[in-house]
Amino acid sequence: MKDIELFKPVLDADEEILKIYKPNKFRTFFGTILVCILVTLLFSLAVIGAFLDPETTIATGIGFIVFIVVFDALAILLIALWYNKTIFAVTNKRILIRTGYIGVDYKGLDYDTVGALTVNVNWVDKILKKNTGTLSFGSMASPMINTANYKFSFVYINNPYEVYREVKAIIDENKLKKDNK
Repeated sequence: MKDIELFKPVLDADEEILKIYKPNKFRTFFGTILVCILVTLLFSLAVIGAFLDPETTIATGIGFIVFIVVFDALAILLIALWYNKTIFAVTNKRILIRTGYIGVDYKGLDYDTVGALTVNVNWVDKILKKNTGTLSFGSMASPMINTANYKFSFVYINNPYEVYREVKAIIDENKLKKDNK
């Protein structure tokens, strides 16, 4: 199915998609695997500490290992489900975000409500050297207060500064057209 077809359920009759963006697959999975490795290391330290106690049984160690394996597998499964459903679009009217784990969720932000755009290239993006980052949109309905949890963000996209310029130009052009009506 073409990416444009994925937005048909939420497009207005006179709305057309101008640009489509997808999260960078490597960056998406690397971040999750990095968290899994850190959690595994922390729990491994707990297991080692537990075995220093003479009352610890082998069953406790096996329980820790099972928990780590299930946690890591579940995290990777969830990010795979999220990645397969996530795509971002810029239309002639608004920003659209399609995402989900089991079902599909859509978010839309009209251009006349967009008050701010930010680009965030964090340390993971920098060490990967994949030219990825996050473009976030702020509005009165969804202000950018907590930088980690924007409601409207194109996460892990390629060329975030270029996408910022493209999207800002589209938003500015749309606002100018609306003001001239």
